[in-house]
Amino acid sequence: MSNDLFEKATRLNETLFEQFNKAAEMQMNAFRRYADVTMEQAKKVSEVRDLEGLKAVTGDQAETLKSLSEQFTADWKAWQDYFNETREEVQKVFEKAPEAKEETAKPGPKATK
Repeated sequence: MSNDLFEKATRLNETLFEQFNKAAEMQMNAFRRYADVTMEQAKKVSEVRDLEGLKAVTGDQAETLKSLSEQFTADWKAWQDYFNETREEVQKVFEKAPEAKEETAKPGPKATK
C-alpha cells in the first residue's frame, strides 16, 4: 500500500513538473511575441516625422490590433488545451492500472487436497 502511494506521488511529481514546464514555455513564448509587437510599434511611432507618417502608423495599428486579437484567441485556446491536458494527466496518476484492477478481482487459485 505504501509502495503504491509512493509510486503515485512520484508520478504526480513528474506529471506536475512536465506540465509546469509546458506552462512556463507557453508563457515565455507569449511574452516574447507581445514584447516584439510592442517594440515594433514603439519603433514605428518614434519614426513618425509628418502627417503622412502618422497616417501610415495609424493604418498599420488597425492591422496590428487585428493580428493581436487573433493571437490572443489562439493563446487562450492553447491555455484551455493545456488545462484540459493537465487535468487528464493528473487524473491518470490516480487511476489504478487496468491489469491491477483485474488481478484484485480474480479469485486466487483453488487449493488442491
